[in-house]
Amino acid sequence: MNVRHVSRLLRACFALGCALAASAAAAADWPVRPVRLVVPFVAGGGADVAARLIALKVQERLGQPIIVENKAGGNTLIGVQEVLRAPPDGYTLLWSIDQTFVLNPALYEKLPYDPKKDFTPVALAVIGPNAVVARSQPRDPASVADLVERGKSADADLNIGAAAIVSQILVDTFNDAAGTQARRVPFKGSAEVAQALMAGTVDAAFDGIAPYAQFVKSGRARFLAVSSARRFSGLPDVPTLDELGFKGIDMSVWFAIVGPSGLPAGIAQRVAGAVEWAVRQPDVVDKLLAFGFEPAPRNDPETLRRQISTDLDRYGPIIRKLGFKLD
Repeated sequence: MNVRHVSRLLRACFALGCALAASAAAAADWPVRPVRLVVPFVAGGGADVAARLIALKVQERLGQPIIVENKAGGNTLIGVQEVLRAPPDGYTLLWSIDQTFVLNPALYEKLPYDPKKDFTPVALAVIGPNAVVARSQPRDPASVADLVERGKSADADLNIGAAAIVSQILVDTFNDAAGTQARRVPFKGSAEVAQALMAGTVDAAFDGIAPYAQFVKSGRARFLAVSSARRFSGLPDVPTLDELGFKGIDMSVWFAIVGPSGLPAGIAQRVAGAVEWAVRQPDVVDKLLAFGFEPAPRNDPETLRRQISTDLDRYGPIIRKLGFKLD
């Protein structure tokens, strides 16, 4: 190695050392004032409630208030742009759903952001499976096997309600895996799906857990399966679709915290550590389970970065095949 190459290597090492030192210094001094957590959903909904629950615990760890600001609209686009305009100093962060990072890129022809380049991954916080739900009436499906049998019959007239994009994708993915011909019935929100299910307008619902818990508890409905890679800890007796023979169907919803591009790594790590502590506190876990969520197995920035990359590759082709578009 000649002198010029050695010099370049030393300069690169020096620059890296300076960057790491600056990141560590920024993290050591941060936070000295309240932190904004932008939530791109309406106040009072499940996403907002989970964000506020975790923010209250995170602020205990960080020593500064976490101020939740609701910036709803545009399938999270309004809140996202609020964060992208913010300086990467750790005082403006985004709480958002997987749709922001891995579904919107395939659902829109043009996005005002790049999911990989315009954010700094901070913490994968919570995960919640979609559930297969049916009423408990004698004529309704009592199992996923019943659902498949009805969907394969010559005069198949099986209607499955779904609201979120992931839930609608799950219906079509299930049809492919099971060889069924269920009709996907889209709704604007989970409350409408639940109402349709209980009224008998649809035969089953593919949806989050929380809207149906009251009906299951009262014996009016039952969870037939969940769409996660492993059983949901809040419903330990409910099998996964994978266990029932429909391999590879893992369509859980996840929420995460990100910052603007350029957020110092030291700050991201501090937030991630606070989130990891927060989501494992017993009172938080109990409430998350009631919402249909559980703590993500790992909460560090690198885990979130991998999750975004993996799901971008996974969902993009499915969405394009099904022809889903939001613009």
